[in-house]
Amino acid sequence: MGLQMNSYLIKQSIKITTPIFFGYIAIGIPFGLMIVNAGYPWWLAPVMSLVMYTGAGEYIAVGLFAAGAGLFEFMLVQFLLGVRHIFYGLSLMEKYKGLGKYKPFLIYAVTDETFALISNLNVPENVNKGLFFTIISALDELYWVTGSLIGAVACNLLIRYDLAQYLKGVDFALTALFVVIVTEQLKASRENILSVIVGIFTAAAVIVLYRLGLFASSNIIWVSICFGLGIMLLLRGRNFYRSENKKSAGETEWKN
Repeated sequence: MGLQMNSYLIKQSIKITTPIFFGYIAIGIPFGLMIVNAGYPWWLAPVMSLVMYTGAGEYIAVGLFAAGAGLFEFMLVQFLLGVRHIFYGLSLMEKYKGLGKYKPFLIYAVTDETFALISNLNVPENVNKGLFFTIISALDELYWVTGSLIGAVACNLLIRYDLAQYLKGVDFALTALFVVIVTEQLKASRENILSVIVGIFTAAAVIVLYRLGLFASSNIIWVSICFGLGIMLLLRGRNFYRSENKKSAGETEWKN
């Protein structure tokens, strides 16, 4: 009975995660190509995918390595990029309640796609929920590791057989990824256009300041982040404060 149930869970998990398989393979391959093309060994791609397991974070890590970013800057960028996982965790508290030994891996393996799957998944009462969620999360990570491994090995072979000319344009994969992310954000809500404009303006301004010799190239990212956050606080902080005051005034009036 146990083997039959486990087989059933695996089949169902594969069926559920098939769309993620195609997405992670497609995105993982360019990452593997990029990291080897940047001069790093092929095995670093699957190792990073196992240890970090954050697609956008791994892509950015390649650029940070190339720019000679320090540990503080690296940690700051990764934290700001992954801060949304705090809200994922809060949303999944009820789903993961009482899962015991499965919980540590489930917490580690939360990604945007895995969160979307599990948060909308209704599990039958006779199914081991912890095991089911674990298989789904493990399969998603396996897909990502496999994609990055394929890309890394392919790039290593191309370089070995003097076919590196076919790697031209691979560096643009990171830019393309974030163009897609920004486009999806704008499609989801027109309110996000302000943050996009601020990001573009901030990046351009910081590059100009760097060209003027005000700071080193390794500081571009964290200076951009600080400037961008500062501008967003100035632009949206007042509106947030006013809306909160209106809410408070409305509640007071209603009580009276």
